[in-house]
Amino acid sequence: MAAMLTRRLLMQSAPAAFAQGTPPPNIVFLISDDHSFQDLGAYGNRAVTSPHLDRMAREGMRFTHAFVSSSQCSPNRASIFTGCTPHTVGMSRLHAPLPDWEPTVIDMLKERGYFTGIFRKHHQGAGFQKRLDFYGDAKAPFSKFFDALPAKKPFFLQLGFTDPHRPYRAGAFTPPHDPAQVTVPPYLPDTREVRQDLAHYYDFIARMDAECGQLFDLLRTRGLAENTVVFMAGDNGMPFPRAKGTCYDAGLRTPLLAWWPGKIQAGAVNSDLISHVDFAPTWLELAGLKKTAKMQGQSFLPALLGRPYEARTAVFGERNWHDNFDPVRSVRTRTHKLIVNAAPHFPYRPPSDLAQSPSWEQMTKLVKSGGLTEEQRLIFTPTRAAIELYDLERDPNEFNNLADDPALRTVKAALMDRLADWMQSTADYLPPASSKYDSMKGRKWPVTL
Repeated sequence: MAAMLTRRLLMQSAPAAFAQGTPPPNIVFLISDDHSFQDLGAYGNRAVTSPHLDRMAREGMRFTHAFVSSSQCSPNRASIFTGCTPHTVGMSRLHAPLPDWEPTVIDMLKERGYFTGIFRKHHQGAGFQKRLDFYGDAKAPFSKFFDALPAKKPFFLQLGFTDPHRPYRAGAFTPPHDPAQVTVPPYLPDTREVRQDLAHYYDFIARMDAECGQLFDLLRTRGLAENTVVFMAGDNGMPFPRAKGTCYDAGLRTPLLAWWPGKIQAGAVNSDLISHVDFAPTWLELAGLKKTAKMQGQSFLPALLGRPYEARTAVFGERNWHDNFDPVRSVRTRTHKLIVNAAPHFPYRPPSDLAQSPSWEQMTKLVKSGGLTEEQRLIFTPTRAAIELYDLERDPNEFNNLADDPALRTVKAALMDRLADWMQSTADYLPPASSKYDSMKGRKWPVTL
C-alpha cells in the first residue's frame, strides 16, 4: 500500500536535480541514542572526547537550535522517516511498529533510484526492514553496505547507534573520562555517583564518535566523500532525570551537524529552529523531490547552502506512553516555551532505564535528607502544574514557571492558541490546548483524563 502511494506521490514531484542531469547526492544519517545537544566538543563540552564529530562541525555546519518531535526513541524516529509528528502516524507509543500503510522517505528515495540501507537501530518494527535494500546488524562491518552498493547508484544510509543509551558499564572507551572533569547540569546533584554516571555517558558518546570516524574513513577511501551529504543528530535527550522523556530542552534539544564538502561552508553555525520532522523534506529536496502533502516538516536545504528561506518560528514536542502514560505537549519559540501536562495529577515518573540509574538513586536519597537544591526538588512534587511557561532567555534551564505571571498573560494565550492550532491540524488525540475550538468552549484546559 505504501509503495503504491509513494509512486503516485512521485508522479506529482518535480525532480529538478535529475532533469538538469545533475547526479543526486548520497545521503548519510548518523543518529546517536539519548544524546543532549551540549554534549560534544563542538558544542562547547571540552570534557567529551569527540574528535570525529568535532571535525565534522569544523568542516560543515553546526545547528544550535535543533529539536526532536518527541523525547522518546521510536516515536521521534518515526517522525524522521515520515516527516510527521508521532501522533499523526500512529506512533505515539514506544516500541510501536510503524504502520505499513505510512509512506516514508525511504520508499520515496528507493523509487527515485537510491540504494537504501540501515545499520543497527531503527526502532520501527521488524516489518520496516523489508522496505530497505540493505540491513546490517550490530555485528556487520560498515564496509558491508558499500560492498553491496551497485555501481553508480546513489544511496541513503543510516547508522543507528545504540550509544549513549543505558545501561552503562566501565571499559566502553579508553582512556575513560575523568568524573572530576564532567559538567554537571544544574538539575542534577553534584555528587561522586552522579559524576561517575555522567563520565560513563561521555564514554559511550566517545565510542559512538569513534565509529563515526570509521564511516568517514570509508567515504574517503572509496571516493564517495565529494558527493555525499552527512547529517548527525541525537534521537532524544540524554538518559538522565529531567531530560529524556520530558518536554524540557534537555529532553528535546539535540546536536545537529551537516557536512557536504564544497557545498556547505566550513565552520558555519546556524541558529534557525529545526525540527526532526524537517529531515524527510530536506532529504527529498536533495534528491530533487517535493515533500508529500501530508508531511508537516519543511526543508532546511537552503540553510545548508547559505540561501535565504522562511525559517521556522516555533517547534513542537510531545510525550506519550513510554514505561507509563504521560501525555505532554509543548511549543517553543526562540524566547519562550509552553508545556501542557494533560495528566498533571501524576508526579514525574522517569523512564525505567533512568529509574535504575545511579543518578536517580542519588536524587531519591538526597530529597529525603534535604540534600537537593530547590530547583532539583521540582521533579519530586506529588503533582505538576497543568501549564508551564518559561522565559528561555532568562531561565534556560526552565526552573521558574511563569504561567500565572500577569505580565506574560498575552504570551501565554498566544502560545496556547498556537499549540492548539498545531494539535488540531496534526490530528492529535488530545483536545486542543485552548478554548478557540468548539469542542473546548466554556471548559478549562486540561480536560481531566
